[in-house]
Amino acid sequence: MLDISQLSVVRNKNRVLDDITLTLEAGQMVAVIGENGAGKSTLLHAIAGDLGFTGHIFLHGRELLAWPARKLANVRAVMEQHAPVAQGMSVLELVMLGRYWAHEADKKSQRIAESWLEKLKIEHLQHNDLERLSGGEQQRTHLARCMAQLQSSLPGEQLLLADEPTAALDVHHQHTALYQLKAFARAGNLVVTVMHDLNLAMSYADKVVLLKGGQLQAFGDPEEVCTASRLSRLYEHPMHVSQHPVLQVPMVFAEPNRI
Repeated sequence: MLDISQLSVVRNKNRVLDDITLTLEAGQMVAVIGENGAGKSTLLHAIAGDLGFTGHIFLHGRELLAWPARKLANVRAVMEQHAPVAQGMSVLELVMLGRYWAHEADKKSQRIAESWLEKLKIEHLQHNDLERLSGGEQQRTHLARCMAQLQSSLPGEQLLLADEPTAALDVHHQHTALYQLKAFARAGNLVVTVMHDLNLAMSYADKVVLLKGGQLQAFGDPEEVCTASRLSRLYEHPMHVSQHPVLQVPMVFAEPNRI
């Protein structure tokens, strides 16, 4: 579904992504992990078409930059790490903006928007001004906008790019949001998300991408690529990997610095 070939990005004469080649399939949730400055957000922005790059990115066999904007809006949505907050706009109005491409009746757009507000447990805030919300509430609102944008009568093989979608959320709402992302992937779509919480990544991701210094270190199933030795090298810090007592997925523990 998404083919990335020899992708490189240079900023201020620094190569921040270096020759990345990946093939990501529909039906999967893919977590991109790595230390600060590894190139995670840059990778997402390149896939989103928001910055210049060399190499090739194909979505459904078509060069990303060749997609007309309206057709691309049907199949790809982007949730930014720090999305701007529109002054004077309500929660419901922002989520309904995700339906702009559909050129449908306002009532239909409103029903779709309200359904996603309910799924992400912010329906009670729909008439509130965005700027009055907490950071976590704003984050869930922007996720609802992306999900509303991609809701289709013919779902499947759509792409959602999410940059740290749970960074501002408490534990309960982290799992609520990730459940919806996982369900979206399970419906035959592709989710690519940057994550710093390794245990959330291990719990929800079907595949993980490990980046360091702009280079691809590993790609594959979490239990195969997220070994203690590899994660210790990736983060330059002693890491330990055990197994979740219920889910049987890897759990990661960073060794504390001792005083």
